[in-house]
Amino acid sequence: MHSTPPQTLINLVSRLVSRLELGEAASKVLATLILSEFPLSQTEIVHLTGYSLSQVSSALSLLVSVGLVSFVKAGRKKLYFSDKGIDELLGEIARKMIEKDLKPLARELEKFPKEREKIQSLMDECNQAIEKLQETFLLDTLKNMRSMNAKTNR
Repeated sequence: MHSTPPQTLINLVSRLVSRLELGEAASKVLATLILSEFPLSQTEIVHLTGYSLSQVSSALSLLVSVGLVSFVKAGRKKLYFSDKGIDELLGEIARKMIEKDLKPLARELEKFPKEREKIQSLMDECNQAIEKLQETFLLDTLKNMRSMNAKTNR
């Protein structure tokens, strides 16, 4: 078996991915696949996540159906992987937040024309915060992964 990502990192990425509202098991499975260097079998995912085979199977079916996970066949086994990076997921989370929370807020606030300038300012600040979050999280994640790889390779 190849090197696996540490549970703490899986849990952190899982918490982030949970904002996609896929459910706890699917979030942890996706986080595991994002952080894995190689495609994983269902059995390996069961081992890494602690979920049952049926939970992992259901989570993988969902993730494949929404296009976040793909698989290749290796003999009779399917090996699963995610070709989505953290940056793409952060973008998707940001889009969901904009659609679910910010756009309805903006529509409601537009009923108050005197506040239009303030609304635009708030939307601009939100967009800047989202961009900064993406950049910061990516850099921190890459640093942590390099640090862990360096420790593993010693």
